[in-house]
Amino acid sequence: MFGHLSLIFQPRKDLNKDQIKKHIDLCEKVITIYEKIQNKSKDYLDHDTWKYLLNTLLGIIDSLLIEGPVQEIEKQLSKKLTARFLKVFFDLWLISKTRDLDMWDLLQKRAKNWIHRKETINQWCATIYGLTNRVIGILYGEFEGTISTTIALPVTGQVFQPSILDLPNENVIFDWEKIIYILGNPNRNKSPELFYLSMNGIFEVVTALLNIGTWNESQKVPQDLILNDPPNGNSILKLFGKWIFQVVSKNRAGFEKGTAVAYSILCDIFCSNQQFVFLESNINEFILSIILAFENEKYFQHSISSIITHTENIFLMDFDGLFLLIPYYLKILKKILLKDKPPFKITVPLKQIRRSSINIVKSLVCLPNYFFSLEIPTLEDYSQDLPKNFQFITFLRDLILSGFTYETDPTNAKIFLHTMIFLLYEIKEKENTMLPFILLSIQKFICQPTEIQKSWPIDIMLTAIYSLHSVGYLTELIEKISNHTLPTLVNGLNKVFIKLLTDCDLKINQQNYEFLICGILNTICNFIVNSQWIYTFPAALENTLKSISHALIDSNDNDQKKEESKLIISDRINYEAHAVLLKIIRHCGNFPLLSGPSNISCSVTEEKLLEMSKLSKEEFFNHVKYFILNEEQILTVIDYPFQIQNENITYVIIRDISGRYSWKFKFRTLPINYIAPKTTKLNSHLLNAKKLNRDYQLYLKKTESETHELGVKYDFEPSSTNCLSRENEISQVCLKHILSVQYRLETAFRFLKNETGEWNQQIKSLEKTSFLQTNLKYYHSRLLLSNTGLMKVSDYSYLILLDQSEQFFEALKVLDECAERIQQKIGVVYISEGQNRYYNGKKIFENTETDEKFNQFLKQIGWIIDLEAHTGYTGGLNLENSNQYVPYYANYSNEVIFQVSTLMGTLEPEERMGKIHQLPVVIVWCNDNRKFSSNSIKGKKNQVFIIVRPHHTGLFKIEVQNHSQSMEFSLFINNSLISTKNLGSFIRIMAMNIHHELSLKNNTFKDPFENRRKYVNLIATSFGRKLNYDKFFSGLFTTEEH
Repeated sequence: MFGHLSLIFQPRKDLNKDQIKKHIDLCEKVITIYEKIQNKSKDYLDHDTWKYLLNTLLGIIDSLLIEGPVQEIEKQLSKKLTARFLKVFFDLWLISKTRDLDMWDLLQKRAKNWIHRKETINQWCATIYGLTNRVIGILYGEFEGTISTTIALPVTGQVFQPSILDLPNENVIFDWEKIIYILGNPNRNKSPELFYLSMNGIFEVVTALLNIGTWNESQKVPQDLILNDPPNGNSILKLFGKWIFQVVSKNRAGFEKGTAVAYSILCDIFCSNQQFVFLESNINEFILSIILAFENEKYFQHSISSIITHTENIFLMDFDGLFLLIPYYLKILKKILLKDKPPFKITVPLKQIRRSSINIVKSLVCLPNYFFSLEIPTLEDYSQDLPKNFQFITFLRDLILSGFTYETDPTNAKIFLHTMIFLLYEIKEKENTMLPFILLSIQKFICQPTEIQKSWPIDIMLTAIYSLHSVGYLTELIEKISNHTLPTLVNGLNKVFIKLLTDCDLKINQQNYEFLICGILNTICNFIVNSQWIYTFPAALENTLKSISHALIDSNDNDQKKEESKLIISDRINYEAHAVLLKIIRHCGNFPLLSGPSNISCSVTEEKLLEMSKLSKEEFFNHVKYFILNEEQILTVIDYPFQIQNENITYVIIRDISGRYSWKFKFRTLPINYIAPKTTKLNSHLLNAKKLNRDYQLYLKKTESETHELGVKYDFEPSSTNCLSRENEISQVCLKHILSVQYRLETAFRFLKNETGEWNQQIKSLEKTSFLQTNLKYYHSRLLLSNTGLMKVSDYSYLILLDQSEQFFEALKVLDECAERIQQKIGVVYISEGQNRYYNGKKIFENTETDEKFNQFLKQIGWIIDLEAHTGYTGGLNLENSNQYVPYYANYSNEVIFQVSTLMGTLEPEERMGKIHQLPVVIVWCNDNRKFSSNSIKGKKNQVFIIVRPHHTGLFKIEVQNHSQSMEFSLFINNSLISTKNLGSFIRIMAMNIHHELSLKNNTFKDPFENRRKYVNLIATSFGRKLNYDKFFSGLFTTEEH
């Protein structure tokens, strides 16, 4: 019957159009009969029947696809029936499960004659792609590939339902290998269009193989899933490499589009994130293929676009020989980035090829620093593109900075800004003269944007501002290189700030406006606080204070400032201006410390002073007085003289929204009943005349108060007569020396007398035991407050006594526990070699042993602190079941603690994973060459992962992943190499910036100043004692409680 039905497909002569149509309809019905076989009769046909059927179908399809002169009826039959019949034929061939090699040889022999038809190429591409996905599913589990063989033809004139075939696993793998080669080498195809379709089919198969190991975030997987290793690059090249290398070497005229796809396939294989290991022969052929295209730019114009867009991370790859390509890439990158449009034809959008080009430049940034003596070979043919005195780092700088001026796409502009900062970090040690040049280039964009740049979204401006902010810690280095760079930067930012407040012409909403204003303020602050250069440039300081004053609003000028500004100076801006002013006043030149954990509130507390005094708690707090000043500052005055290095010291503790500070004060004067004679023996100074002389010389260089102390120490009373009567045997020389000492001391005392009043008795010193006997309980607090101008009768209401109740001390304790800076927790995970194959991450969190490189990295990202001893971080970290030592970092505005998975003590792996899962930013140290997926550690939505991989060159590869691919950050370096020296500091600052921006975008940001302000106001309103004149002032002289 099958043979009889085949006769229907034979063309008839001399048919008119209607008859031809009827003939085609009849053939369609026969095809429908064949289709039903695969659904109903496939299990009932024996081997011989299948063989007969397949031979019959092979003959029919061979007649439909005949090449050469044919009659009109044959053309019509072929045109209308080929696509559907090919689909049915390949489906039945696969369903037959035949392994008859003679049949397969016959099919391959006939199919090679069908490559002139588009329907054949489409069917082949769809079949090998469907089989490839099923093979992946068989070899790598149900969460990879497909669970059945699905063959879906591309949508053309005819639309067919996808074929879903349930085939045995062993047949799928056998058929896949046979079908791949059934049409032979694509280079035999004489049609550029069909050749292009063939290359696209191969490209889809290769892409499917390269994507093994990337999982759908929504998939639920078993906890014990273990992933097999993906196919390596050599395996994929064994399938298609011979064809692909032949394509690029021939570069047939008219076949440029297909050749470009072939280059895309090669580049994707060699630049895969799977980090394949390649045979040396394959590497050589690949490098020669790239050089061939770049050297013959005129003939490979289509291919150059594919090479650039598919090799963004080529110099991150872990195999040798890639540095040979650097001069060839630099030549092409220069033509792309330093012109409005490349001089050669491009086959992708201009913004796309420019984006790929700047990403390639970014991956080269650290090479001049790490390989400082590396000589890039200068090629003779490139003399017009690379200068004779070629300097790698200078060339990169020009590509980045000049390329930015040609940029029109805002997304590319953001990458340029990221790359500028990355370059700055990498060159700061050896090529530091470039630092001012880079910084001023960014400032120019902020202060003087072009018309095109003004049309960009506001987040590009924010990126530029945050980029400048991120290099604030380099202030001292910048100052040494060029002392005018910092004032130029700050003055420029101040001008932009004033313009935005008074004449903002940007079309932005209020929230972005606030981000912009606050970003500029904090960037200015960052450049000022990290050094003391501002003191030598008073104009820059004055401009900064003027800018801050414009953003400060009080009840008197609020309405006026709102009228002056097109956008409202919100409470947020006013508050940020106040906070920045406090930071500049309090911390200018003091933070961050050069080494060691910096801590704002490392100052002394009442508890520490109680311990130092050796008094009982009740006795000590009888000499402590608390005030609130202007409802903003809590003053603690300690009326107890501590003996420190033979000096009488008392303390004042100040608490406000920015932190806790303490001051030590020396006593210049003492209450009269504190003084007791030290000795009655006169002229005891003569025994130490030379020592007095030396100390007096110190007086000439020091302060008046130290002269007073010198006198107290030696109990001196001048009397030259007694000197002569007592020391009549001393030689004349000795006498002159003593008189000289006496004369200078008398001169000092006359000066001291003019300053402090008459000396009517010999100098006497303090007896410590007399202090507790006095009734002048608040002597020191009264004197200090009066001398600082806080005891004026007209202003006494600004200074309010606080009720020292138990509730007050509880509130004070809560205030001390409030953060003084932005506090962040960042996770660190260690992945050993081979562990990235465990989907659920349990093995990863079992790690307690690490390697030396990782340990050095932990030391770079922060100081290793003792959690039990360190008192600065109040962000909350449970010491129970945790390691005692963790990395920590702080500066004047931020502090961060790193929760390291290997340093979590006795916690179970699931508990460690749970703690890491709660953190918005996680640094992943990955020694495994498999592509990292956040699923392996159960990453959550909006969680950002910074992956660090050791590179065979000794460098490190940085990669950033986050579930929300649309989320962008101001300091964001992805897919780049970084040197060992800069690894820790750059990863730390990038993680801190991402953490901060995530908190702003997710509305989880906790402002430390605002929180402290709340508690200071609570203490002021709850415990302030509003006293009248007599009670307030009498309370400063008596022990009577009021």
